[in-house]
Amino acid sequence: MLRIPLSLICILTTIVLKVDANEPPPRVFVQWDNDLLSGSDRDYTNGARVAFVQDLDPNQKTHTFLQTSLYRLRGAAGGGLLDDYRFNDVGSTRFSWGVGVTQLMFTPDDFSTPAAPQGERPYAGWAGLEFSLHVKNDHSASSVTLALGTTGPNSYAGDSQTWVHENLSGSPLYQGWDSQVPGELTVNLHFDHKRRIDWLDCSIDWPIELDGYTEWGAALGNFRTDAYLGGVVRAGYNLPASYATPRVQIGSYGHAVFADAQDDDDPFSIFGFAGARGSAVLHDITLDGPVFRDFDTGVDREPFVGELLVGVGISWGNIDLSLSQTLRTDEFKGQDKNQIYGSVMLRAQWPF
Repeated sequence: MLRIPLSLICILTTIVLKVDANEPPPRVFVQWDNDLLSGSDRDYTNGARVAFVQDLDPNQKTHTFLQTSLYRLRGAAGGGLLDDYRFNDVGSTRFSWGVGVTQLMFTPDDFSTPAAPQGERPYAGWAGLEFSLHVKNDHSASSVTLALGTTGPNSYAGDSQTWVHENLSGSPLYQGWDSQVPGELTVNLHFDHKRRIDWLDCSIDWPIELDGYTEWGAALGNFRTDAYLGGVVRAGYNLPASYATPRVQIGSYGHAVFADAQDDDDPFSIFGFAGARGSAVLHDITLDGPVFRDFDTGVDREPFVGELLVGVGISWGNIDLSLSQTLRTDEFKGQDKNQIYGSVMLRAQWPF
């Protein structure tokens, strides 16, 4: 029987319903990664996320703790080498907070054995809550996210996959979930920074516009410790001002960091995008196993992982939809095939 963590859903619903009516409405993100969208069923096999981001008015005296934390984050994002971001201009600075629920699952290629065969990815699942603070302007955006979660049976990854395969997809049932990476409470801190590529503004009057951003970030904790560097470029008609990381990524949310070039009389946008990222990974609980207990995953993690991303998106007013494919290099030694998975992202803000 599928066990759904209804308490997490209730927490999110309560937060959204308690938003002050005078504040801007929250943005809702629904993201889904699955390798079946690319014709496989292995390794990073599924990721699902629901998140809300609520903007704040920096001139109001409410939300004292949030405001203080966000102004400190503003200093981290806009100080030093980043003074040219003009964060000192309060009128151009926007603050927000977010909350989300994410579930990730990983499986080997062979579904029939009671444990992952030698040289294949071990069974692993993770589920958790994310609490985030954000500061951005028309040139950059920074986010700090605290993610609290768990691996093992309490992530419900095995239950979720079994229910979907039995009732929806008709795919084979994986027999090795009893051998998954065992349960461990995880605490992770994520920092994500994106900066608009200003020199692409020269295309604003072209029939096909261009824009994009560079990105870097880091994570620290017993779920994952890593650092990454990359970027994304978009090309299309009437590009929307907002961006959103098209795949499930803890600590990365959608923001408006581009000049709003949309024609108010034409809310429709269509575009393609491509990107690349390189990561240096110091610890990954799904490959290295728990920190506070002994468990042999049977694989050795690769310290460097690369990704290529390509996709298409459409936007109508306050609704965005994107479809993308990600190619990821080997995550552990002896992995015989590069990982390819598809992603679907829906972003909405009321009123539509």
